[in-house]
Amino acid sequence: MKLLLVCGGQSTEHSVSRMSCTNIRKKIDDTRYEVTVLGIDQEGTWYHLDDEVKDYASDNWLNNAKEVKEIFEFLRSFDVIFPVLHGMYGEDGTIQGLFEMAGVPYVGCRVNDSANAMDKVITKKLIDAAGIKQVPSLYVKKRFDDEFVIVNDDTTEEKDIVKKVMDTFGVPCFIKASRSGSSVGCYKVNKEEDILPKLKEAGQYDRKILIEKSINATELECAVLGNDDIISSRVGQILPHGEFYTFESKYEDEESATCIPARVDQSIQDTIRKEAVRAFKAIDGHGLARCDFFLDKDTGDLYLNELNTLPGFTNISMYPQLMEDFGISQEELINRLIALALER
Repeated sequence: MKLLLVCGGQSTEHSVSRMSCTNIRKKIDDTRYEVTVLGIDQEGTWYHLDDEVKDYASDNWLNNAKEVKEIFEFLRSFDVIFPVLHGMYGEDGTIQGLFEMAGVPYVGCRVNDSANAMDKVITKKLIDAAGIKQVPSLYVKKRFDDEFVIVNDDTTEEKDIVKKVMDTFGVPCFIKASRSGSSVGCYKVNKEEDILPKLKEAGQYDRKILIEKSINATELECAVLGNDDIISSRVGQILPHGEFYTFESKYEDEESATCIPARVDQSIQDTIRKEAVRAFKAIDGHGLARCDFFLDKDTGDLYLNELNTLPGFTNISMYPQLMEDFGISQEELINRLIALALER
């Protein structure tokens, strides 16, 4: 079977994608698949990577690479595609639409579910409709005249953002670019006067921004796998070194850690496993996702934070660790994901 891995991309998570792809390539059974790796640089140029390159996270990842110009013809030469792409143009339904047009099966969520999960504002609406509890939040839009406005549930707009935030839940709060991942474009705001400056910083990553109430939370994660009959893993716990789980905490800070199973009551873990499946169904998910939750240390309330439909696959990423704990090795996980892609 001819398998194409796709990595890199133009998002802020470009480097994570290349690390994930390196790890996945090492775990693939070469007796089962004929593997080709396609790399997309940050300018959007597509390259057929040289077979001799083994570390796609290295500076020489494009050594002897050949530019791909006839993209549709190239894609159609494969039986299945595994997009190892995180963030914009990889996890948001755009490249999934390209694969659909090319008529090639691919791993992971389809166009609509990818787009819905990538957009935190849309995800909030779908999860709310499913009756799953979420942290209180406000939606801010950066208009095309560069003015920031609050968008209410009835679509009316308000200009006094600071007053709205302070009246609704105050500070501290979090400001998040709606369609960014790995905590890029995410800021904790502790003072009222910092709301607008941080809002403008988040606006560099997206025109849609979420402002959320800050809670004193334990961060918990659950992996789901399947198309119709969805399984959920045991629950893992994030132990960040710092105030919250930033990009640096995830990939650069050796003092940040994870543990499986999570250090919370079994009843809470059972609830999370059920809610993760419900959330995945709420976005009409297919294939895989990592579902992230907050457990309020002060009240005991459980909140869904977000779903990641193409979670990290680095050697320290939670999704493959959770599946290994569940009894599914990374080699078998890759096989199952490809089988789920071909099943649709």
